[in-house]
Amino acid sequence: MTKPDKQSGRRYTEAEVRAILERALRDAQARDVGHDELVAAAEEIGISRGAIEAASREIEHVRGEAEARAAILARRRTGFRSHLFSFVVVNAFLFAINALTPGPWWFFWPLLGWGLGLAFHARAGLSSEVSPRQLRREIERSAALAQREEHRRLKERRRMEQLERKQRLERSAEELGHAVEEGVATVLSRIAQEIRGSAPPPPPEDAPRGRRIAPLGADEAGVDDAESEALGEEEAARAARRGRGGR
Repeated sequence: MTKPDKQSGRRYTEAEVRAILERALRDAQARDVGHDELVAAAEEIGISRGAIEAASREIEHVRGEAEARAAILARRRTGFRSHLFSFVVVNAFLFAINALTPGPWWFFWPLLGWGLGLAFHARAGLSSEVSPRQLRREIERSAALAQREEHRRLKERRRMEQLERKQRLERSAEELGHAVEEGVATVLSRIAQEIRGSAPPPPPEDAPRGRRIAPLGADEAGVDDAESEALGEEEAARAARRGRGGR
């Protein structure tokens, strides 16, 4: 009989629960946890599914805002770096032209004008402030991009399924064609064998070549001719006797 754990009846505060769970997650092997696994683990410690769903939605919202903020700041800095590169290259080219040609110095006029615009761009491009409207627009933009990407993947998957189905049909049709050809060849071979089996046997090779074989029914025809000839002679004899008696 096992002894009860000394800590089985111990109670923990919210801060202690959070600290214990964080320590356990750090000590556990790093891996992704599914939503169902998270809900099951929370229900084991008395947290309802509704609370987990609400917390999950809040975390997704916070994550979406953080990703939108990072995307906005990255786009700002990329635009400013591109602007700065163009400013340096073009004004260096103008300075070289002004230095190699006679006349007064004039390159600093476009340098000052463009530099003023670059300063305003730097103020906006290097700022970390993002308005709620910009966040909302960025989140909507990311959601639209994700929806289009999901639609594209779904369309590609359907196209691959249709292609695979078409290939299966072509293979099935080819196999059916081969089977039909084999069946027709087998039937024709059997018919040929039956025809060869029902044909009369050829004459033996040692049979005399000049001898004619009487056709079927020749003997019966000879007997009928002999009887007709005998009847004719008998009628002729009777007619001759009648003629002599009349004289």
